[in-house]
Amino acid sequence: MQNLNNLLKLLLENNIEFVLVGGFASALYGSTMVTRDIDVCYACTSENIQNLRTILKDINPVHRQTPNKLSFIEIPKDTNNVNNLYLETDLGVLDILSKITGVGDFEKVKSNAIDIKLFGHTCKVISIDDLINAKKAIGRNKDLLVVEELEEIKKMKP
Repeated sequence: MQNLNNLLKLLLENNIEFVLVGGFASALYGSTMVTRDIDVCYACTSENIQNLRTILKDINPVHRQTPNKLSFIEIPKDTNNVNNLYLETDLGVLDILSKITGVGDFEKVKSNAIDIKLFGHTCKVISIDDLINAKKAIGRNKDLLVVEELEEIKKMKP
C-alpha cells in the first residue's frame, strides 16, 4: 500500500540528510500536478547508503528497475560508485538522485534549498528556481506544465 507521507516521515524521523525534489517539492510550492513517488537528492556515499539500508529494511526496499526486483538491502554489494537508486518499498516509490539535471550535485542543490516544517521536522526542499531549472532541463511535457505553474506561483509571491 502506497503511503508517501509515511515514507517521507521515515526519512525525516531518522535524520537522513536529503533535499526533497521532484513532484512532491512542486506540490509543496502549490503545483496541482499529482506525484506517485518521492524524489530526493542525496549524497550517495557508502556510509549514507548503509544508513538508508538500516532505515528502510523494514519496508522491503527493492530496485524497481531490475527484472527480479533485487533487494536494496543486499545489492549493490560495492556501494562506492552508486549515483542513483530507484527503489520500490512497502510505502511507495523512492528515487534517490545524487545530481539534479539542470542544477548540479547534492551540495549545490542543498546550498539553495529552503527549510520548511513538515510532519514536525525540518525538511530541506529544492528552491523554486532550481526546481524550475531542473524541470526545464528534463523537458518532458509533464515537467514543462509544472514549470508554467511554478512560474505563475513565483509571480504571486511577494
